[in-house]
Amino acid sequence: MRFRPLPRSPAGPPPKSPAGQPPTPPGAASAAQSRPLAIGVVCAGVFLGAIDTQLVNVAFPKMLRDFPGTDLAQLSWVFNGYTIAFTAALLPAGGLADRFGRRRVYLAGLSVFVAASAACAVAPSPAALIAARLVQGAGGGIITPLALALILHWFSEEERGTGIGLWSATQSVAVAAGPALGGMLVSLWDWRTIFWLHIPVGLLALAFSVRTLPRDEVGKAAALPDLPGLALLVGAIGLPSFAIVQSHDWGLVDARTLIALAVGLLSAAAFARRASRHPAPLVDLALLRLPTALRANAAMFVLGLVIFALSLAAVLFLTGVWDYSEARAGLAFTPAPAIQVLVAPFAGRLVRRTGFRTMALTGAAVLFASVVLLALAAGHTPSYWLVFFPSLLLGGSGIALLVTALSAAALTEIPPSRLATGTALSVTARACGAVIGLSTLAVILAGAPRDSLGTYHAVWWTMAALCAVMTALATRLPRPLKSTE
Repeated sequence: MRFRPLPRSPAGPPPKSPAGQPPTPPGAASAAQSRPLAIGVVCAGVFLGAIDTQLVNVAFPKMLRDFPGTDLAQLSWVFNGYTIAFTAALLPAGGLADRFGRRRVYLAGLSVFVAASAACAVAPSPAALIAARLVQGAGGGIITPLALALILHWFSEEERGTGIGLWSATQSVAVAAGPALGGMLVSLWDWRTIFWLHIPVGLLALAFSVRTLPRDEVGKAAALPDLPGLALLVGAIGLPSFAIVQSHDWGLVDARTLIALAVGLLSAAAFARRASRHPAPLVDLALLRLPTALRANAAMFVLGLVIFALSLAAVLFLTGVWDYSEARAGLAFTPAPAIQVLVAPFAGRLVRRTGFRTMALTGAAVLFASVVLLALAAGHTPSYWLVFFPSLLLGGSGIALLVTALSAAALTEIPPSRLATGTALSVTARACGAVIGLSTLAVILAGAPRDSLGTYHAVWWTMAALCAVMTALATRLPRPLKSTE
């Protein structure tokens, strides 16, 4: 496989003014004044994309009841379809933003997300809802990585960890608010209300984004996107997930399952080959030759296998085994993302001092303790404060440390001109893990009784094994980059 060389940044410091200080660019003062508002507006987009999954997770049991005749495996495409489209849009979003401008592509993604939310709210059938979720997922896949790239525009390289911590904390706030808010909306009104909620928030974020985000500075040589490459990427992500979900009905070794899986793997290989040779690929795969970026993204993929399936399994366990209502389950799950809100900014400020390796190893160990506690102590008799609550605190803390450390490590070697693509690669790695993890969880739970405690214990032990894999990958990350004084 051939890769194009990475562009090099110009050597040497910026020119100095006669007083020995770097010259102040035109408009720098006004840009500095608009920084808090611009960051806040982008964080609103991050919040919107992050809260969606949590709202849908809590509403999922109500959706099952409102669409009689549809089983869990079939309706799982409400979140699987979203996740697949989300993941498929990440890499094109980064490549298009580096080519056409981050602001322009971000605004397009936010517009698509808001419009698709309205379609979800009025969907008359499971098929219509799933179709709207596919479009909504594409919009969310554009928002998330570009939001990080836009936020990092306002931070120096030395402050990059702080920017990543802010991005991660915003997602954590959304995740913290999602379960309780979703449970309340579903209990008081209807699951469709969660999609109506997106529209006013999204329109406000759009209006202020247009006013505050800096204009794009892109060259005139931008090429059209590689549409055949996009089709291959969608097949590479969607077909393996489709094979996993359908294996519940078709059988694990059925020819249809094996064919879908094989075609998905061939699509992935063809996409990689095309991206390495196309003059204007969707993503510059040369970035994966950077050793720290490759190792961090591998660990991020394993993290994605765990964290999204963990939150859905928690809600289904509380409603299925402990007979919690959706509102109570949402409120009960809130401590996990709430602790992420507290830990993520702290981790962002600390990551350059401790190093990516130490923080990632700590996070993996804490997340391991969280799922092992559930596997050993969670039973049929509700024991929230002694078992579930401490597990949520450990899990939320571990996830915050891991996301911050791995996101920062994945970007540490990325040239500034490829920052949008670098962030898209990191979020894609996590989202690909989410696709496989959620699909596998749906198959496992669809084949088990609703209150099957043994099935949940097997899920948690599997997650513990994946934490061990993350630990092995984290040992290959760099130590502290520099000493701090």
